[in-house]
Amino acid sequence: MAESLDQMAAHSRIQIGWPYRKLASHPLLERVVSQLLPDGRDVHAGWGMRPSGVAAAKAAAADGRPLLLLEDSFVRSLRTGNGPVYGVLADSQGIHYDAKGGSDLLAALDSGGPVGWMRANLHANEDSAVLMERFRQSGVSKYNWFPGEFSDPPPAEKPGILVVDQTRGDMAIRRGGLADGDFDRMLRAAFDECEGAPVYLRAHPDHLYRAKKSCFSSDLLKDSRLRLLSPDLSPAQCFSFCHTVMIGSSLMGMEALIHGCRVVTYGTPFFAGRGLTEDRGNEAITRRPVTLTALFEAAYLRYCHYFDPDSGEPCGLGEILDHILLQKEMFRRNRGLTLSVGFTPWQKQIVPFYLRSPAGELQQLSSLTEAASSTADRILVWGRRPEIPTTLQSRSARVEDGFLRSRGLGAAFNFPYSWVVDHSGIYFDSAAPSDLENLLNAGFSPSDLDQAAALIHILREKRLTKYNLAASPVRLDPAIVSNRKIILVPGQVEADASIAFGSPEIKTNLALLRRVRELEPDAYLIFKAHPDLVAGARHGRILPEGFAEACDLAVTDGNVLDWLELCHEVHTMTSTVGFEALIREVPVVTYGLPFYAGWGLTTDRLECPRRKRKLSLNELVCGALIRYPRYLNPETGEFTTALKVARLLTSDATAADKRAWHLKAVSSLKKLWVGLAR
Repeated sequence: MAESLDQMAAHSRIQIGWPYRKLASHPLLERVVSQLLPDGRDVHAGWGMRPSGVAAAKAAAADGRPLLLLEDSFVRSLRTGNGPVYGVLADSQGIHYDAKGGSDLLAALDSGGPVGWMRANLHANEDSAVLMERFRQSGVSKYNWFPGEFSDPPPAEKPGILVVDQTRGDMAIRRGGLADGDFDRMLRAAFDECEGAPVYLRAHPDHLYRAKKSCFSSDLLKDSRLRLLSPDLSPAQCFSFCHTVMIGSSLMGMEALIHGCRVVTYGTPFFAGRGLTEDRGNEAITRRPVTLTALFEAAYLRYCHYFDPDSGEPCGLGEILDHILLQKEMFRRNRGLTLSVGFTPWQKQIVPFYLRSPAGELQQLSSLTEAASSTADRILVWGRRPEIPTTLQSRSARVEDGFLRSRGLGAAFNFPYSWVVDHSGIYFDSAAPSDLENLLNAGFSPSDLDQAAALIHILREKRLTKYNLAASPVRLDPAIVSNRKIILVPGQVEADASIAFGSPEIKTNLALLRRVRELEPDAYLIFKAHPDLVAGARHGRILPEGFAEACDLAVTDGNVLDWLELCHEVHTMTSTVGFEALIREVPVVTYGLPFYAGWGLTTDRLECPRRKRKLSLNELVCGALIRYPRYLNPETGEFTTALKVARLLTSDATAADKRAWHLKAVSSLKKLWVGLAR
């Protein structure tokens, strides 16, 4: 969380040398200080060569306390200026772009070993060559929000020379050995050496997002030989058709080296003078030669400090690459025009997060009639209703909550950590295939199943369910039960679509109780009311009329996991409690066709011939909780994984009720209305 200057001053460990906004509010300041100074020593902190950094350096020299200069890491974020920041670089003496001063990175490259705040040891799974190849193959950059990455087919450009612009007045220019006119000198050289090939100009993202100014003169920018590249293109896309890259001191030069380009420098960035670049700066550079792999390791793995965007814990570059690749995969799925049709006002607030993409557009309509004439790439409807016209089915998908959803009920407007977007059907409609059913029929890789085993362990250990509601402890008197088989019958909302489309024979809670009593006359039947009904979030009777004659005990409270621990079996129509019981290895009998039935894990009163495989529990969990849903961290607005959501749901960060005041008010009014209707 961002802190005010007064709050920052309260941290005796961190002495801020200047009232500088960027440092005082930086979300990673406390984390990096805690990581680098676990012994609690005071430190003078500043941002690069900005006033805060200059003041911090002077203060550190005066009193001998450690100096901590921070800058953006070389893989920073999705976008400039907003959203979570993935890391910072830390320096104990200067900053990497200061050609006249020292820095930990420059000293390390000259000495061959880590210096100052650099990481002395890499993580066990950090292989420099492997990570550099992953960086190249994935097209990751410092910023990672480029619509052009998702165009199909990719843009076809003639091979040429790439000239990289920077933002006028940037410290990397002022401190990077560049003189007035060097950018124009660079562009003129590109014209002289292009041999008729195009000369491309790459603008800095800040030109687009922060209205920063170019370093090139306006006259040269009008030259007919110059082609301005679209800001939609990522650096990696530019490198695919520009095998010579000319830079002042831009980090794109380092990225170009990683992509195998010839790099010409006109300033003195940290990677110049190492035997990897052609240097045309104003002063000769004499530096220790290094291999590209060693340069990458020092700069990206040791100089930069990364933090997991979900947990905030220190991590390696590999985890950051995993995170960015997940964002890109979801962006690819969401590209093009999407129409959401008939969503409630609450769902309309959520859908932009789950459909997020730099190459995507979202329009929200009230009916399928409005969508009939659209050429949209996809049309989303909520749940199983309404029916989708045949002409739209190939472009349509149905949306629902995932099975690891939130801390608190969805009907009470708690933001969902998972949604499913199903292009074949929807998981609770047993009459037709769904994406989940197709996944379960197809099977999974060993690595998929390893993830599922890890997730099952967390679900059991942390006692996680779909809604993760707080509840009072429960107990049963052994004398009353008297050694009978205990069967838990979870109540359902009888108007719910999962019963209408997933339980063709039994449609009510009372009918289910009577059927279970008929089949298990000697069992001790416990009926647990559905939490939506108990909370007044949905219409319907909390306990079915006639329940007293059909069961031994009816309850409205208690954690469902406590009841699962007390029972011997679960009998259900289609409730997800059956799925949660399977995860805890409690036998389940189904009377409808929920998504987890028909795979050999349950005793089923109905059959589904489409479900052709016998599954292990790991396979079922892998399909239902890992591969089928898409997960989102509401705090960051970025996509995440089932394993990370499981950890988030047990963290202190999700413990508080973070609903907006108006949602709490609407939830209370809804509960009052439901109570009056009953």
